[in-house]
Amino acid sequence: MLENLRQSIGLTWSRLYFRKSKENVISFTGAFSTAKTLLLIMPLDPHQTLPTTMVIEMIKQRIDQRRITVVAADHPVETMRLLPRSRFIHIIRSEINMFFLPCQRLIAEIKKKKYDVAIDLSLDLVLPSAYIVKASDARVRIGFARRRASRFYNFQIQPDPNLSSKQIYHRFAQCLEMF
Repeated sequence: MLENLRQSIGLTWSRLYFRKSKENVISFTGAFSTAKTLLLIMPLDPHQTLPTTMVIEMIKQRIDQRRITVVAADHPVETMRLLPRSRFIHIIRSEINMFFLPCQRLIAEIKKKKYDVAIDLSLDLVLPSAYIVKASDARVRIGFARRRASRFYNFQIQPDPNLSSKQIYHRFAQCLEMF
């Protein structure tokens, strides 16, 4: 109960913080295939990292690893093996405040670069990840469709709840390949 209240306060604060940001009208045709830089937010749950391998492999085929920034929790060994030349930013629990928002130091680190595309691989709406995607100011912000996700993403993919996480990520990769 208290956790829901804290998350609700975090969502409200993020809505107020981003209220002045304007959404530009963009064409999604070619949005991913023409991207030069990418921000990839890995799931904060270490058990969800393995199914994302297919998406990471597809991204590696499209974008030079040196132009990919990966945001991951303090357990990104598998991801670091898949993307050895990418820039990594680690999130530790102490950098997430009591309302599930990332600290300003982390946001400043993200904003050091400009991104064409930001992808959040969390299956659920995880407030720290969603906030980082929105704060990145990426032209295309991709995430899974969930309640309140439209506040953070301008391209949402609706997962089939009957599929396993591996199958969901497989379809996610196929969807991105279309663009």
